[in-house]
Amino acid sequence: MKVVVFANEMDNHVAPIRWALQQAGYSVYCWGGLTWTEVGQVSLRLHQDPSVTLGKHCLEPGDTVWLRHPDQPEFGPGNGDRSTPPSSHYDSFFSSAAAMIEMQLVRCINPYSASLLLRNKAVQLHYAQISGLRIPATLMSNSPGAVRRFFENGHNVVCKPFASHAWQQNTGCTSVAGAFELSREQLPDDEVFTFAPAIFQQRIAKSFDVRTVLMGQAVYSFALRTANGALDWRPQAAFGEIVVAPVATPADVETALLAFAQKTGVCFGAIDFAVDANGAWWFLEINEQGQFLWLDQFHPAARLQQKFCSFLTSPKSSRESLEARDHLFPSLHEYERSAEKQKADEQFAAIMAESRYGTRES
Repeated sequence: MKVVVFANEMDNHVAPIRWALQQAGYSVYCWGGLTWTEVGQVSLRLHQDPSVTLGKHCLEPGDTVWLRHPDQPEFGPGNGDRSTPPSSHYDSFFSSAAAMIEMQLVRCINPYSASLLLRNKAVQLHYAQISGLRIPATLMSNSPGAVRRFFENGHNVVCKPFASHAWQQNTGCTSVAGAFELSREQLPDDEVFTFAPAIFQQRIAKSFDVRTVLMGQAVYSFALRTANGALDWRPQAAFGEIVVAPVATPADVETALLAFAQKTGVCFGAIDFAVDANGAWWFLEINEQGQFLWLDQFHPAARLQQKFCSFLTSPKSSRESLEARDHLFPSLHEYERSAEKQKADEQFAAIMAESRYGTRES
C-alpha cells in the first residue's frame, strides 16, 4: 500500500510524518493540489475500469489517502500571453476529483464529503448535541434583534468569527481574527451586525481546556493550562506559555465522540473542549484536519506522530491498538534532529524570503 497525501510536502505536519513513514519503509506520494502543470494535473476515468490519477500517481486498491490541506487550485500563470479558464471551473473539477476518490477501493482520512460537512460550524454543533456531547448555548446571526435578545439570557458571551485566520506581513505585524468576550454594553450599532455575521456563544467558566485527537476508534486527550486561564490558549501556545498533560477522557464523552464520528463520517480530527469546575466537558469545535504534532513538542511521551503513522498504515477494519505498531515509526523529536528537517528549514526559508505577504491557519 501507498500513502497519498493531499498537501504540499513542506506542510508542517506532512514533512515529519512523510519522513517517518519513509523511514519505516512505506511509499508516500504528496500531491500539492490542482494546477495546470504536469504534477498538478488530474484525470478521472469513468468508464470500464474507473480510476483516479493525481499528477504522476494512479490510485490503487489498498492505498490510503490523507486529505490534509491541498493548495488552492491554480489554473494558470495569468501572464497575458494565454487565456485562462475561470477559477470556478478548477474548483468544480477539484471537487469532482476529491469526491470520486471516496468511490475507489482506498481508505480516506477523512472522506471529502465528511470534510465538507464539518467545515460548517452549525453542523458541528448540531451533530455534537444529538450524539450526546454537551454544547454551550449558541447563536449564529446577523440579525441585530436576535443578537440583542441572546444577551438578555444573562450569559457571559464569547464572540467568534466563522473562520479563524491570521495575516502575516513582511513588517513583522500579525493581524488575527479570533474569539473575544463581549458584554451587552459593548454591542455595536445595529448596522454592524447586518454585514458582520458572527457566532455568539455562552462562555463556559472553565477550569482548563482540552485538545482531543481522534484516530479511528482511539481517543487521546490532553489538558491545556495557561497561567492566566486565557480565553483562547492558542496565542500563548505559540510562545510556549502553556502546560500540556494527558487527561483521561470521561467514558460518556468518549462514547458520544465516537457516535459523533460515526454520524458525520470522520475518522480523524482535533476536537476542543472546555472543562468546567464541576468536571463537565463542553464541546466547542472540531477541526477535521487540525494540528496535533505540537502536542508532541510539549509532551514527547504523547507519541502522536508514531500513533498517527500507525493509524495511516493500519487496515480500515483493524481492531489492533495503534500502540501495538507505533514503535515501527520514529518520533517527531527524531525528525527534528534529522538532516531532512534541516533541509526542509532551508527550503522554507528560501520560499519565505521571496514572499512579501502570506497567510496561515490559526
